[in-house]
Amino acid sequence: MNTMIVQVYLPANGKTYDVRIPEEMYVCDAAALLGELFSDAANGLYCKGDVNILCFRDQGESLPQDKTLKELGICNRTQLMFV
Repeated sequence: MNTMIVQVYLPANGKTYDVRIPEEMYVCDAAALLGELFSDAANGLYCKGDVNILCFRDQGESLPQDKTLKELGICNRTQLMFV
């Protein structure tokens, strides 16, 4: 399984995290995984919700849930935002 390291910005606490994730992971699964990770890492500033949105950080464009990260051209050092 090939993995990549992406930079994920969490507006709830204003921090950016380097996260290693599989490139073949679907966006919906990546968002669920990040929700778990950030609910622990944000020290109460982020509470996991039912709907998590993963976006390109620069454009603010949300990623389609039914595509893999690789299909969307996401690669090492891609900057994402999690809301």
